[in-house]
Amino acid sequence: MVSFIKKYLVLMVVVVLFAGAFLLNLMTNDANTGSGDGETLQPAEETQETEYAPGDYFTTFRDDREQVRKLEMEYLDEVIAASSNDDETLSDAQGQKLTLVENMEKEFIIESLIKAKGFEDAAVTFHAGTVNVVVKADELSEKQVAQILEITKKETGEPAENIKVMTGK
Repeated sequence: MVSFIKKYLVLMVVVVLFAGAFLLNLMTNDANTGSGDGETLQPAEETQETEYAPGDYFTTFRDDREQVRKLEMEYLDEVIAASSNDDETLSDAQGQKLTLVENMEKEFIIESLIKAKGFEDAAVTFHAGTVNVVVKADELSEKQVAQILEITKKETGEPAENIKVMTGK
């Protein structure tokens, strides 16, 4: 019984971390775009300054994402170490760790391919059912959005309605 409770408590912590990483990303994106409605956005003239210096968003985003991922990996490693006698928990934690690594790889590939299309920078977060793409640009044409959507759909397998493309500086 204690093993059962411990297993689900640890899995709940991991789920909360994933949700926290996702919310941190959304808050960071909203703070830099002025809205979370998913449309191509222009910075509002009367908005308050954010904590990011111009051109610093993408560096800060990657640093934040790396820190959150490091914590997630550490928690999953702890779950794996603590569940050596519980095959189901061990398998779940190893599966979550593998999914996290696969998502990290997809994010990197998408960012690289977007930059290869001539964009200055891009930041991507991917979780099953949700992909957020922030491109360093003042605005995006329909053709550019279509290019980004095509790359993202191909690499993640997600339909266009699950992909949010926005601009950021």
